[in-house]
Amino acid sequence: MHIDLLNPASFIGGHPHDQYDWLRENAPIYRHKDPGGADFWAVTRYEDVHYIGRHSEFFSSSPTIMIADPDPEAPSTMGDYKMMLMMVPPEHTAYRKLISREFTQGPVNQYEHRIKELAAQIVDAVIDKGECDFIDDIAGEMPSFVIADLMGLPLADGRELYRLTEVIHSDPSALPEGAAVEAITKMFEYGAGVIKDKRLNPGDDLASKLLAAEVDGRKLADEEFLLFFMLLIDAGGDTTRNLVGTGMYEMLQHPSALDDLQADPKGRIALAREELLRWTSPVIYMRRTVTKPVSLGGVDLAVGDKVVMYYGAANRDPQRFENPHQLDLGREGERHIAFGGGHHVCLGQWFARLEVDAIFVEVLRRMKDFQILEAPMWMPSNFISGITRLPIAFSRR
Repeated sequence: MHIDLLNPASFIGGHPHDQYDWLRENAPIYRHKDPGGADFWAVTRYEDVHYIGRHSEFFSSSPTIMIADPDPEAPSTMGDYKMMLMMVPPEHTAYRKLISREFTQGPVNQYEHRIKELAAQIVDAVIDKGECDFIDDIAGEMPSFVIADLMGLPLADGRELYRLTEVIHSDPSALPEGAAVEAITKMFEYGAGVIKDKRLNPGDDLASKLLAAEVDGRKLADEEFLLFFMLLIDAGGDTTRNLVGTGMYEMLQHPSALDDLQADPKGRIALAREELLRWTSPVIYMRRTVTKPVSLGGVDLAVGDKVVMYYGAANRDPQRFENPHQLDLGREGERHIAFGGGHHVCLGQWFARLEVDAIFVEVLRRMKDFQILEAPMWMPSNFISGITRLPIAFSRR
C-alpha cells in the first residue's frame, strides 16, 4: 500500500480510507516521511487518538498544530503572540475562559430561535430558483451568518470572511502565488477595523466582550484580538460548512438514508448529525509534539517527535464502531471524535450542532427531488476535508 497523507490529492473525494484501513491494521503508529521536514508519526486508531487528545502532559500543541514546523526566518506581524490552538495550559486555560461561557451548551441554546430564522432566510433565497450551488448558497451561508451575528458584524461581511478561510485552508500549490498570505492580511485588516469600531461603539456582541476582557489583569493587545478573531471566523465557518456540504453530498450518494431522514427531519436529525460528523470528519488532522518520553501503541516516542492524529481514520476504526464503513443515520452507541478531545476539544461544537440541525431540517422540510448537476469540487487540502462547489437542482416539497 502506497501511503501519502501529505499530498492534498490523497484527499480529493474525501478521506483516503484505503490508506487509513491499511495503517490501522498494519502500522497504527506509522513513521511517515516528510520531504519538506522531519518525519512524523501518523496515528490512525481511535484508542490512540483519544489518548493523545487527553494527555497534554506528553503531547503539546506548541509550537504548532500543523505538520510543518514554523519557519523561524519568516517575518511575523504578531510578535510573540500566538493563536489559542497553539497554547498549552495554564496559558490556554486562561485565554479559553475569556469566551468559553459563550460557547457552552446552555448559553448557545439561547441562539436556537435566531439560528432557525437564519436557516429559513437562507432557504428563502434559493427555493424559487429550483437550483443552486449547495456550498455557496446554503452550507456556507449558515456558519458565516451565525459567526457574524455573534461578533456583531453585518451578515454580508460574514460571507466574505468565510471566503477568505477557504483560501487559507487550501494547499498553497493550488493557489496563485501569495494568495494565502493575502487572505490572512485581509482578515487582519478587517479585524483591525472591528477593533476600532467596537472600541468606539461597544455592544453586547462577542467582539466587544473580547476587547473589554482581561487576562492577568490586562486587556488583550490588538495582536491577541486579531488572532482570536481569525480563529473564531476560521473555526466557526469552514468546518461547519464542510460538514453540511459534504454531508449533503454523502446523503445524495446514499438515497435510502436521505429518504429516511427526510421522512422525519426533526425527529431524526440528532442521530443523523452525529453520524455525518463521524462519516465526514471535516478536520483531517491535528498535530502534537512530544514533550516527555512516552510509549504509544507499543511504539516508543522521543521528545520532539511530531505526532499527527487522523480523525477520519479514528472515526472508521472497527474496534470502536460496528460496520464503520456503513453510513447509518440512526447509529447509536460509541461517539465519534470529530471535535477532537481534551482541553482543545472544539469550542464551537454546540453552535455547530444547532446550525447543522437547523439548516438540514429547513432544507429537507422544503425541498425534494435533489439532483447533482455537476461533479463536486473538493478543497485541495490535507488539513480540512470538504467540498467547495456542489451545483444541485431540486423542487419544492
